Amino acid sequence: MTGLPWVIWGVGAGVYFLAVFNRTSLGVAGPMAADRLHVGAAALGTFVVLQLAVYAVMQIPTGILVDRYGARRMLLAATLVMGTAQLLFAVVDSYVPALLARGLLGMGDAMTYISVLRLVAGWFPARRYPTQAVFTGLVGMAGNVVATVPLTGMLHGWGWGPTFALAGGLSLAYSVLLLRPATAAPFRERDERAAAGPVQGARVWTEVKLAWQLPSGRLGFWVHLTTMACPTTFGVLWGYPYLTQGLGYAPSTAAGMLLAFVLGGVAASLVIGPTVARRPVVRIPIAVSVSLLCLVGWITLIAWPGGRPPTALVVAVVIALSIGGPASSVGFLLARDYNPRHRISTATGLVNVGGFAGAVLSVYLVGQILDLVDGGGDTHSLAAFRWAFGVFVVVTVLGLLRLLTWWRRTRAAVLLADARGESVPFSISPHRGDLVDEEMLAVEAAAAERDRRLVEDMGDPLWVPRVPR
Repeated sequence: MTGLPWVIWGVGAGVYFLAVFNRTSLGVAGPMAADRLHVGAAALGTFVVLQLAVYAVMQIPTGILVDRYGARRMLLAATLVMGTAQLLFAVVDSYVPALLARGLLGMGDAMTYISVLRLVAGWFPARRYPTQAVFTGLVGMAGNVVATVPLTGMLHGWGWGPTFALAGGLSLAYSVLLLRPATAAPFRERDERAAAGPVQGARVWTEVKLAWQLPSGRLGFWVHLTTMACPTTFGVLWGYPYLTQGLGYAPSTAAGMLLAFVLGGVAASLVIGPTVARRPVVRIPIAVSVSLLCLVGWITLIAWPGGRPPTALVVAVVIALSIGGPASSVGFLLARDYNPRHRISTATGLVNVGGFAGAVLSVYLVGQILDLVDGGGDTHSLAAFRWAFGVFVVVTVLGLLRLLTWWRRTRAAVLLADARGESVPFSISPHRGDLVDEEMLAVEAAAAERDRRLVEDMGDPLWVPRVPR
């Protein structure tokens, strides 16, 4: 039994490897896709917009289905859908069928990460969850690595069709590993499925609303959007054209910089993951700090005199942007800590919507601005990229403002609950900038104590004390 959790997690993480590879494969294939399908930047951006939009829309339904039917079935469906999508993408040579293939790929991709996190929650003790989530992210980043320099070589050596056909075939072949019936997870609550209830409309939206109504739910949403959306947009589509067309780097150099983007994320995961696991109080400060670092990076690329920073500085900015992905894992920890087990996947899906909804918006707006400035076409000027990257500044600033707002509200909710003697994921100390002060906390504590004494005096175990608001 000792090695079984790792085997089960490994099989699930392998699906995530394939998902990230498939998701980011258009990053270095973008210019080739534009030439093959005869489309401009806005149309090329629509590929990723549709793919990520389907991913975002599918997050909450996927979380609900994982809660109800289990991770293995969802991962099996994911491999079949992604494999079919990539095979279709390999053979099409016109815009609309290619667009449908990327949308189908987004649907399969959406089923993976939440499912793997559900395996982690069921097969590992709670204290291992942050670490295993980091390991899962590292496996995904390995898929991203393969989608940079190796994929560039395959596309130029083998061509479009064989490369994407191989990607689709690998996904379909991997599905064989998921045909074996699932084994009962040791950390699955025995009444979990009963708690989840039947998949009915009223029940579904009740679970979603309960996850969203928590201040921590919206905090997780904005953490994920602010840290992850814009770096993802850079990595999956606009980074490679910016480096080759805007800054004039050779394709191999640009692919190497995107590889540095991935490896920087790996290194950051190894630092951020254990840190946020051991010290929950630093989670949001880390997310805020990383968001500010990314903001400085975007401003550097846009505002540098002449628009061409030194190569060393470009590499430094690319690596700084790579930290956004690992920092976004804070949102998933919030979903895990503040929700009952039967709602974790639904809450995780809600958090995941934030980052990918922001990425969809960013991809679309950047493509529109590029075509607006340059009047369409297959290539774009550095000036167009500088205008378009202003989208990243706006999205990051707006996300930071909402993140800080919901951080204060979440702190207030935790402080009040702790004062009433209720169970909280971890205790925090009040600060000067909090929405509640020590006097309010003392009033809540006194009211809760009166309620407890009244219950004892009445001797009625069915009587429920009031919960102050």
